[in-house]
Amino acid sequence: MAGGIAVVGSGAFGTTMAWMLLQNGLDVSLWCFEDEVAEQIAKTGHNPLHMSELDISHVTASSDMATVLEGASSAIVATPSFAVSSVAGQLAAGLSEGAPVMLLSKGLDKDGGYLFQTVGNALGDTSRVAVLSGPNHAEELACAEFSGAVVASESVGTASFFQRVVSGPFFRLYTSSDPIGTSICGAAKNVVAIACGMARGLGLGSNTQSLLMTRGLAEIGRLVVACGGDQRTCMGLAGVGDLDVTCHSAHSRNGMYGETFAKTGISVADYERQRVAVVEGAHAIDPIMSRAEQLGVDMPLVRTVKELINGAYDIERAVDLLTGRRLRPEFS
Repeated sequence: MAGGIAVVGSGAFGTTMAWMLLQNGLDVSLWCFEDEVAEQIAKTGHNPLHMSELDISHVTASSDMATVLEGASSAIVATPSFAVSSVAGQLAAGLSEGAPVMLLSKGLDKDGGYLFQTVGNALGDTSRVAVLSGPNHAEELACAEFSGAVVASESVGTASFFQRVVSGPFFRLYTSSDPIGTSICGAAKNVVAIACGMARGLGLGSNTQSLLMTRGLAEIGRLVVACGGDQRTCMGLAGVGDLDVTCHSAHSRNGMYGETFAKTGISVADYERQRVAVVEGAHAIDPIMSRAEQLGVDMPLVRTVKELINGAYDIERAVDLLTGRRLRPEFS
């Protein structure tokens, strides 16, 4: 591969991805939002805020986007989803013509648009953009535990490029031509994970959590189809695979927030400030529900989580609303 690869975002997944690319023998540059983080990586070879156990001393870290993108033949975006639109223009300005971009950020922007289209529009070509999703917690990838994911793009060439570049001894990538379905699954599963966390916080067991996960998957599938995605995506790594690990893993930030909310009623803003972590599902709810309402898709579980964290009603009321819904066939 001519040139290096730029990773934009030095959170847990971005830092781990940079480390994984180093293991593949690639030249890696890493964009950090904070000057201090870039300086510490340059000085010590470790990220002081995220995944500090990883040795990334051979990464070129900087808080200057132009420096990170200079000479890069491709880029991977690992910012929170709400920050993707703000870096899209910088990618277009700094990357060489035709350089492909892969998003680790999940799903939809705050206005309900697909993040891959946001970046693609800035680049002038959505076929240059791919979306990665799957059951991939950074904490386990950093231990070289065998994992897999799907990389989806309108272009077979773009998906195949990142499949070759990112796959390694313990990380297996599959390609997909469904970036829409992959994007929706990646965003909506985080909301379902918040619901499962709430159930745990209330002391409810595996039966309830499995019910919430399965019905949440049904909601996701309805939205994927309505948006023109492939329903099979919901049964793959980006769908049930990512949903399962996000709902049940101890590493799930969304699940941990749901559990804490059920016990304390803490707001998203306060939780994120205390934990220095983003609750992606909370930021995804509004655009998901906006798109669902536009298309007439019923998503009662997602809607209930939205109303709960927005303070519209309490958990007891939420339980009554969900359990009191009209009985119906499972598949209709």
